[in-house]
Amino acid sequence: MLRRIKRLIWINLLLAFMLSGCKFDGGPTDISQTDAAIPTAIQPLDNSNDQNIIQTLKWDSFNAVSYDLYFDKGNPPLQIIASKITQKFFTLTSSLDYYSTYYWRVVANFSDGSQKSSPVFKFKTAPNLNPSQAGYALYLKKQETQLPNNVILSFQVVDLFNAGVTTLSRDDFEIYEDGLPLQSESFADLKRVTQLPNKIRTVLMLDNSTSLTNTEVDKIRSAASSFVNKIAANQEVAIYQFSENIEMLSDFTGNQNNLNVAINNYRTGASTTSLYNAVKIGASLWDDKYSVDGILQGTMIIFTDGNETATPTTEALKEAINAVSNKSVFTIGLSGKDPLDVETLKRLGTSGYYPITDISQLDAQFTLIQNSISRNANSIYQLTYKSPRRGGDYALTVRVKGNPYTGTYSFILGKYSSAGFF
Repeated sequence: MLRRIKRLIWINLLLAFMLSGCKFDGGPTDISQTDAAIPTAIQPLDNSNDQNIIQTLKWDSFNAVSYDLYFDKGNPPLQIIASKITQKFFTLTSSLDYYSTYYWRVVANFSDGSQKSSPVFKFKTAPNLNPSQAGYALYLKKQETQLPNNVILSFQVVDLFNAGVTTLSRDDFEIYEDGLPLQSESFADLKRVTQLPNKIRTVLMLDNSTSLTNTEVDKIRSAASSFVNKIAANQEVAIYQFSENIEMLSDFTGNQNNLNVAINNYRTGASTTSLYNAVKIGASLWDDKYSVDGILQGTMIIFTDGNETATPTTEALKEAINAVSNKSVFTIGLSGKDPLDVETLKRLGTSGYYPITDISQLDAQFTLIQNSISRNANSIYQLTYKSPRRGGDYALTVRVKGNPYTGTYSFILGKYSSAGFF
């Protein structure tokens, strides 16, 4: 009897093993392929901490033809920072904030038109352990070549707090070609854009909803007037007011008298606040341009005392965030009255969010922002290199001598072809 029981046990085990390998649908299942198609985070890992403020996002996915990348400080991330890219990595074009949480996700696009989205990943950057340490980050803005043999690189230099650096001269930089120092420094000229034609355009977008009192409206006029009276000689300002509608008070001009006349026309509008539409319209008013003939830099300053009430949808916020993704925007929020969505204002303020608790503080914030605009405008440098190369591909590397920061953006790399040079 015991022998018979053992035999039955072995038979059952054998049947279980055989059945586990059977495929009742006549073929392999697609579960593994479906899972592999959903992008997974490789760098940085989900929920990781103490990450570098200079980041390259990396992921993995199976059989996709391209990817859309969303990245933001808010959850869910709404800002598209790259679309239809074919590589499985993306280097962020600016440094992140210290000790901050970021969210990102990847949408995989397939040849049949279908899409698969990753879950939302998050990571936290490291705290700034040595905030007094100096350092420079360099961002390439434009690269061009001109006959007979000129290579021009336009780039910005900022410190590790993302403030423009205006104090560097030619002697502060070192230039390499294909990894070797230039044969003769006479071939290269490097100067700041203050020595080139340079124009600054600023959009002043002012909330005029009915939540503002007459006294506050008067103080906003006064602060705006003080702002335009301090603009630089090469700066033009456009002034808009927004509540339910977005109205232009002045197109771009550097004429301070005309701007002050326009400010006097600023008055209370409707009870609805169309913040997202104001953001999109304001961001459409300029495009940054960098060339050997001159540079145009734009920025927008948005003041509001409340939240979006016209179209408070996720899609509308997404459109507003995408509209300012590559542009400089400062946001000012007056708290203590209507509910104020500070996180949204931070996301829209690509160059900074400035909170105030009383309208009398607006003038001081305008002054801080104008100083930042001026510094950033004067932190653009341009290298003009008269190349002796003929008929090949080469790479120029520019960095600040002795830079204590050695991360991804401690140098710029410009690749050029010398075909046709003479």
